[in-house]
Amino acid sequence: MPGQCARASPEMPPGSRTKATRSRAGTCPHAVCFSFWAPAITIRRVKSTPRASHLVVVALSLLASAARALDAGQLLLIVNKNVPEGLEIARHYAKARAVPDGRILALDLPPGDDCSFDLYETRVLPEVRKALADPKLAGTVSCAVTFYGMPLRVLARPAAPGDAAERAGLEADLAKFVVDIEPVVASVEALARRSDPAFAPIAGSTVDHLAARAEAAARALSKRLAAVQDEQARETLAGLVAKAVDPLVGKANLAERRMAALGNDPKAAPAEIAEAEKIRTELLALRARIDDLQSRRGDPAARRELRDLARAELAPFDYGRMLIGMTNYFNATDGQAAFDNELALVGWNYYPRAKWLGNPLNHKFHGSFPTVLMTMRIDGPTPAACRALIDASVQVEKTGLTGKIVLDAGGNLQIDPSNRVYKAYDDTIRRCAELIRAKSPLAADVVLDEKKEVLPRGAVKDVALYCGWYAVRNYNAPCAFVPGAVGYHIGSFELVSLRNPGEPGWCRGLMLDGIAATLGPEAEPFLAAFPEADEFFPLLLTGKLTLAEVYWKTTPLASWRITMVGDPLYTPYKARPGLKVEDLPAALRGAVGH
Repeated sequence: MPGQCARASPEMPPGSRTKATRSRAGTCPHAVCFSFWAPAITIRRVKSTPRASHLVVVALSLLASAARALDAGQLLLIVNKNVPEGLEIARHYAKARAVPDGRILALDLPPGDDCSFDLYETRVLPEVRKALADPKLAGTVSCAVTFYGMPLRVLARPAAPGDAAERAGLEADLAKFVVDIEPVVASVEALARRSDPAFAPIAGSTVDHLAARAEAAARALSKRLAAVQDEQARETLAGLVAKAVDPLVGKANLAERRMAALGNDPKAAPAEIAEAEKIRTELLALRARIDDLQSRRGDPAARRELRDLARAELAPFDYGRMLIGMTNYFNATDGQAAFDNELALVGWNYYPRAKWLGNPLNHKFHGSFPTVLMTMRIDGPTPAACRALIDASVQVEKTGLTGKIVLDAGGNLQIDPSNRVYKAYDDTIRRCAELIRAKSPLAADVVLDEKKEVLPRGAVKDVALYCGWYAVRNYNAPCAFVPGAVGYHIGSFELVSLRNPGEPGWCRGLMLDGIAATLGPEAEPFLAAFPEADEFFPLLLTGKLTLAEVYWKTTPLASWRITMVGDPLYTPYKARPGLKVEDLPAALRGAVGH
């Protein structure tokens, strides 16, 4: 199934929000982003082994936990082995939240805010995927938590020697693939037309078009086979269908089909059961090899071996989509991303790295998509600030967060009063205030400011929630926060650094002033990257979702530049909800499962 996870194409002015980023235009084939092929490994009367479970693709291990409410048993804590303070903070957090033993993964990275593309591909990706595939963790982890000392951003991929030649070769292979596969698809369509004169082939000659054409013809043939009453005629047609369609199936899938037939046959002889077991073992070995090569996508030799393996063993369209994915891999224009936001796609393979992708976990996203790993960060200006964040979140959650709700609109007036997309974000802040005032027991706590200027220093005390804009990288301490407070400022560079003593960004400033959770960009993200105020804060106020779930259900983009800092399990309004789920707008109730 194709999964909609396209990069938004138009260049956005700083701070702008347009429909383009929310359209999910285009497709990202499941096979390219996720895994080329996942063989069934359980067959009747053939016992699965521990080795079999160990080889299940990483992305599949993530799926098992996707439906559960987030809890400590679903966390993987990631630290930098070269920053000992981060490990101590992770241990403190594990104890505070009762995270199971064996959940701390130490990566060998240089200290600092930046991680090169090469280091991410060679030291981060393989190690995290290996950890997620470990039998002790497989099927349990749905959120990765990075700690103090981990990089804030992954730099764009620089051009490497050999890139131009490899890309030219990929494009030539892709062109040849299309030329070779189109007659095969046309033969299936011709058989479908002979079997059913009403069948009308669809048009198109791209890889996706050809795959859709083949699927449509195969569906028509399947429907026709089911309608044939005469057994001999049905057998004849079935033979013709197999001859036409099997070249589109691939050796591995044909082997899996044979394995399933033998394993599900109650009359299978011992030799046939042994054959099924042999096929299963070979398929698992192939799956393991594919996974290993995909986790080393930064290695040209691994890419070359994977292409050869895919061409020989997998379905042709899996191979074609792989060529597309590898070609896109070389396009990293404006590809710098927040480390955590990139890490969310650790289970994906050759996805585009230029600009951004729509976030499949966003409550507005529809369609089939590869699994996304939620990410959060426990970080701060100092180790003490990190421990304070943890302790405040755990303590406040017991009794419930109380305090003022400060919503500082007017950012569109500061940037450009005539720009409708700037006003659109201001409207989300106003709608948030209106909803709370109309439906929440906290209505009296709302402070809404709509003037052009941001609130002055020290304007409001005892603040629990904050959202405002637009004073770029110019924190002015407008609020005094209560322990456990949550808030963010919309600005272009508010998370350039947390530890640099001279950093004037809002994320560092808010945390120094005691806020327990915030978010911001490590570089220009454009306004469309920020969660909308009338989605993020109402969901948080219900007390039904953890901070990580609220963030990932409302942040619009992945593989981009926004990072959320805070305890992923923090649920500040669990003990004292500020909104009922039924009082949310209808479109937002679905994010809570209603």
